[in-house]
Amino acid sequence: MIQGILSLQFLQGQDKTGEIKPKFEPIQLIFREEKFDEDNFSELLVENDILAIRCHHTIGLSRTKFSYSNFFQGRLNYTPYQVVSYFKQLPDGTQYLTISIFELDDEVELFKDLINEMGSRLDVIFDKLTRARNSEQLSLIENINIRLRNELKFTIFQIDRLSRLDKLQKVALIYNSNERLKILDTLRERPISKDEMKKILRKITVNLSIDFLIQPFLELNIIQQEWIVGEKDKRTGEVTGQGVFLFLKQDIFLVRVPNHNILNHFKKTKNELYPIYRQKTVDFFADYDPFTQPIEETKKLASILLSPDAFDFFVLMRFNHYPLDKIPAIFSEFAVTEFLLDDLERLNVITGVKDNSGRSWIVLLTDIRSKYVPPYNYIQQIKKALRTDPDAKISYEIARKALTVLERKGVFLKKSIKNVKRQKLQDKIEIFEESLILPKKAEIAKFLKHKTPTKSEIAKLLEYGLFR
Repeated sequence: MIQGILSLQFLQGQDKTGEIKPKFEPIQLIFREEKFDEDNFSELLVENDILAIRCHHTIGLSRTKFSYSNFFQGRLNYTPYQVVSYFKQLPDGTQYLTISIFELDDEVELFKDLINEMGSRLDVIFDKLTRARNSEQLSLIENINIRLRNELKFTIFQIDRLSRLDKLQKVALIYNSNERLKILDTLRERPISKDEMKKILRKITVNLSIDFLIQPFLELNIIQQEWIVGEKDKRTGEVTGQGVFLFLKQDIFLVRVPNHNILNHFKKTKNELYPIYRQKTVDFFADYDPFTQPIEETKKLASILLSPDAFDFFVLMRFNHYPLDKIPAIFSEFAVTEFLLDDLERLNVITGVKDNSGRSWIVLLTDIRSKYVPPYNYIQQIKKALRTDPDAKISYEIARKALTVLERKGVFLKKSIKNVKRQKLQDKIEIFEESLILPKKAEIAKFLKHKTPTKSEIAKLLEYGLFR
């Protein structure tokens, strides 16, 4: 949880001996708790940490007067918090420092875009504030300070919104992170120890906390942590394979489905937009395969779900459609509506349709849902290890524990583990059924629900474009 954002100006002062001593003058300080104010915030941030942060920003600066800005992220030395700070130096040498203070267990990477956007807007504010101060325009200084205060308040508000993620956004949190995607891809193949997972992740990033990274997996009940005793070598006495292991309970995907809410509403109300909108939906899903969707496209969808303005608009459009010239004013004052709509249309999340009078309407083309399925490749490794197959990537003991974890979840029993391929096909078709709006849906569902398709039935699936 964010504790506050402090905006300060750096000044060159002198002590009694005439030695130059840097100091900071508070401009705007916004705190979450009322007990903190401009004269009392040492429990959050002390002067030594402020000076250390500035030092990180200014290392390597060879000149004192030129335009310069950068970000810093790190843990404080004197208080139990972490910060993301933005430093701005103007051409005349005036320096500003804006520090966002977070709890140690906050995932600040999630708020990176919001803080970057704040930094861009602060550039304009600091430039105007400096010019107003140099010209001693008191009324303008007051107005700019009000704008700065509102900017910091708004950023805290946006961060708070993004801190309260629903389940779909938590799935997006996984697909929006290279480190978490690596965790998911690795676990799809086999159970793995946390220590080994750390070594794999360090090839992507040096500074990491695996406990933070796996938090959304645990909250979504996707993985489970279990202690494995390990095996002792009879000759050397060395114990191997011991420690905390990560086990995959179920796999998770971000998939698109038609917006049935609007389709059904248009059909029921005989809306003139129905034939056009339905055809656009059919055209998109005729070529859509959730299992072959490029990962870069999935990342972009995840990014949309993690943008407060985009997500609010996406949720609104699940049940509504609007004329292009009357888009509801639900966006923040800093959001550029045209850019946001362009991004959503480019990703085929929304689409434009025209009525008989030529008026343009915005409609949600594809809904985005999370889909849980059994971890198929993972189960194949369990099968190999239980059969003591030399090609197995895990030991027999770990395979037994993995099977126990799956049975607790109710994914598979031992007797049904042979039916992995059949179950995989049925799960794949289930997703396609959600995406299917053609009349053939009922015919396909009829034989898929009671048996594994024959060769001729699979040929029919290929004809319908539902199975590749």
